[in-house]
Amino acid sequence: MATSTVTPPPKAAPATGTRTVRRRFRDPSIPILIVVLLAVWAIVSHFTPAYDVPSIPSVVRELGHILTTGKTLQSLLTTLIRVAVGLVAAFAVGLALGLLMGSRSLASRYLLPPIRFVQGVPSLSWVIIAVIWFANVEVRVWFVMFLVTLPGFALQTYDSYRAVPAELRDMARSFRPGRWALFREVTLPAITPGIFTAWKVNLGLGIRMVLIAELVGATVGVGAQLLSAQQLFDMTSVVSWTLLLAVCMLIIQGAMELLEAWALRYRPRTGDHAQASVMAPSQKG
Repeated sequence: MATSTVTPPPKAAPATGTRTVRRRFRDPSIPILIVVLLAVWAIVSHFTPAYDVPSIPSVVRELGHILTTGKTLQSLLTTLIRVAVGLVAAFAVGLALGLLMGSRSLASRYLLPPIRFVQGVPSLSWVIIAVIWFANVEVRVWFVMFLVTLPGFALQTYDSYRAVPAELRDMARSFRPGRWALFREVTLPAITPGIFTAWKVNLGLGIRMVLIAELVGATVGVGAQLLSAQQLFDMTSVVSWTLLLAVCMLIIQGAMELLEAWALRYRPRTGDHAQASVMAPSQKG
């Protein structure tokens, strides 16, 4: 008498991006790399003067001073707020321009050339222009941030919109959806990956541009603190501020990857892990 076996349905796998972030934190190579870098740093600092390569204990003390002193902590928060304000403004305008250019050929004909021209202007030129045009430091920083990061958001949205297959749009229109329904069900899922890519690229670019803008005339901010350290040949402060800003950057990027994993949780897994999950049931059978 034959017996039948019922295979239970596979459990839903967590989002690909979430698994990637978890694997990154559990990867043993990361602690090993950190230990190796710290060892090399300790050895090099032992044989070089402090104004070239400061020692690890001096940098740790300086980091503690920065995080526990109101004025220096204010500089860090001010820089992060400037980055956030500039990126949000550039994203809002860039998203609108990208959607307008993607949906209207006339708009793309007249808007693409100036956007590409703005993208081609060197970032340092925008800093100099901002110094000449504006007396207020906050306006200078926002102006530079906005013009440097705007083309990335606009062009990435435009390219993502144009990448949507025409057949998909025609099929969706056959159901007679409203404009908002068509945007929500077709356009938004198509441009979301490109938007996250633009955010990750512009985040690093924005932080660099804020530092450059703060070097000219700012009295509060990480850029102003680095300028002061450079004038005093204080390499310990330079390294401490650089490490602190890099750690903040990694935290923000990690949070953005988690948000991306949640927003794009519908995407199937790819790569070796997806192949292993497909082969596992067949091997068990």
